[in-house]
Amino acid sequence: MTQNSHFLSNKYSFRIVDKTHDLNYFEEAWNKLAIHCGPRIPFLCFDWFKRWIEHFLDNDMLFVVLIYESNQIVCIAPLLKKQVSFKGILVNKVELIGNVYSPFRSFLFRTTDSYQISKYLSLVFAVFSQYFRHWDILDFPAIQVENGFFDILKGATVRTGLSNLEYFDFYDWYLDGIATSGKGFLESLPKKIKKDISYCRRRLNKTGNLKFKLVKEQTLVDTYMSHYYYVYSKSWQKKEGIGPTFHRALAESASKNGWLRLGFLFFEGAPISSQFWIVCDYYAYILKTVYHHKFRKYSPGKVLTADMMKYVIDVDRVTSVDYVQGDEPYKKDWTPLRRERKGILVFRNNPKGRYLSLLTKQILPVINKQDFLRKSKEILKSLAYKKRTN
Repeated sequence: MTQNSHFLSNKYSFRIVDKTHDLNYFEEAWNKLAIHCGPRIPFLCFDWFKRWIEHFLDNDMLFVVLIYESNQIVCIAPLLKKQVSFKGILVNKVELIGNVYSPFRSFLFRTTDSYQISKYLSLVFAVFSQYFRHWDILDFPAIQVENGFFDILKGATVRTGLSNLEYFDFYDWYLDGIATSGKGFLESLPKKIKKDISYCRRRLNKTGNLKFKLVKEQTLVDTYMSHYYYVYSKSWQKKEGIGPTFHRALAESASKNGWLRLGFLFFEGAPISSQFWIVCDYYAYILKTVYHHKFRKYSPGKVLTADMMKYVIDVDRVTSVDYVQGDEPYKKDWTPLRRERKGILVFRNNPKGRYLSLLTKQILPVINKQDFLRKSKEILKSLAYKKRTN
């Protein structure tokens, strides 16, 4: 159940929400804080987390920390608890809600002031140091670096006095400062890409009827997401093992808020390529790109990306485009800038936490620098895995 409020000081208190149905009581307050997230709001609003929890929570436990100031929620830490194997040891881990479908992860705040944000983060850490102690590791992955939040979080982590470790999570290709028309943008692409797009479009048009379709209306979501899943089933991509219907639910939420841009390339009336984009506050996020493997020699993905780029620049007036996750080389042709998403691990000051800190920060780096030790470690890890699975 949702725990009662506990005081952190005369001014601040906290509450923990650990049941999904109780979370609905805080939807309005949650979205008030999400407003401060600007173009990131599609991935930090209440609907995003609600959909994520419905599809991915499974055996993990919800653990949302609400920080109050004078009875008003000023910070939300969307967390979950899980038992996982970390470096071969079973640990109790608390981490920010999210997975591979999350472009980034974050806390939510009532303010954008860095000093206040740092103060609220310190209060969150106080919850874990003074009240809730059933944890070994806190994990904050996929944190944005460019908006300064990673540095604020890192500083708050250091001030806890607990051992912590910064780590690289993944790369993100993007483009900022678009100040041209869609046609102008396409003209600025590398010569080879422009040639490929023109050549493939011409070949497809010669052999049949080619049509670009963009869907954003809520009434069309169900039909066109079925087209999306059809293309996905025919694509080269490895089939998703988790949340196979998550994007249908996300499309429904996104269309309701006016953020959905679901693009298709139809050939002779059948979809051969599809892309799932989110557009908010002049910022476009490319979440999924799929195409029918039978048409791969025509590069339908490139042709559709060109049409999508032109649309969002000319119609939505976007100034930034973000591929959100992944270091695939083709992304550089469209979005030539690359940035990091980083994470932070915090180790509790208990025997298990101290050992894991020592292992992760000192022992393993030494082992990984030595070929013999590294190979021996991999052999032992393989043997341990076989023993667990037999």
